[in-house]
Amino acid sequence: MATRFDVTTMRSSPGSATRGVHRIALGAWLGPVARAVVVLTATLALTSCVRVYYADPIKARVVDAATGAPVEGVNVLAAWQAKGGLEGGNITGYVKVMEDVTNANGEFSFPGWGPKVWMNGGIRDGAPLLILFKPGYDATLLWERKYGVDFAPSHMSSSWQGREIPLKKFVGAVGDYSVRLAELQIYTGSIVRDGRCAWRSMPRFLWAIDQQHREFEAAKAPVRLYGLAYLNDLADRSCGSLEKSVVEQGR
Repeated sequence: MATRFDVTTMRSSPGSATRGVHRIALGAWLGPVARAVVVLTATLALTSCVRVYYADPIKARVVDAATGAPVEGVNVLAAWQAKGGLEGGNITGYVKVMEDVTNANGEFSFPGWGPKVWMNGGIRDGAPLLILFKPGYDATLLWERKYGVDFAPSHMSSSWQGREIPLKKFVGAVGDYSVRLAELQIYTGSIVRDGRCAWRSMPRFLWAIDQQHREFEAAKAPVRLYGLAYLNDLADRSCGSLEKSVVEQGR
């Protein structure tokens, strides 16, 4: 390029040589500026997708829907699900997953958390989703509806904080019960597939699901729940063995 400039300058009028120098000086100055603009634009595009989330603690009590008595041993899962994609409805991951089991007074609790940076979509309506499961009872899914269809705010809370949650006993044939619990596998499977190893936060919940799966198999009922072996195949291999981890931590 230097040789070509020299030739052009030699063939130009005397005044054009000065203009050529100015063009080169301007080009040399624009180079770093242009690069800085590109970097800044990329940074702004990236940071516009970055969200920071916090969540308040959640403490509630589970009671029998018929008697009002506390229900001990209920597996409770809290999931803050992120969505994105072209229409904003595809699950892009789980910002946070937590589990607990109710005590003798029917109480469960989750600590507050945050700040947590998230760059793949955002939390919309429904979070946190609370899933309650105890063998012999209907599974209960509680979606958070107060945010509508918009993105959830950076600082979130649960409408169930400090409240009682009724849990209804299932009455009917074991085959019907296995069908009734089918919805559980949709959400457990979704969390297990998450590439950030979200399933590691729910070993007791997965253990309870597996035990119910085994009971259905023994009763020759239509099995509508994933067992550990199947869930292990769904999970990301880089997260380790789901089956081994749940057996060690969940029971």
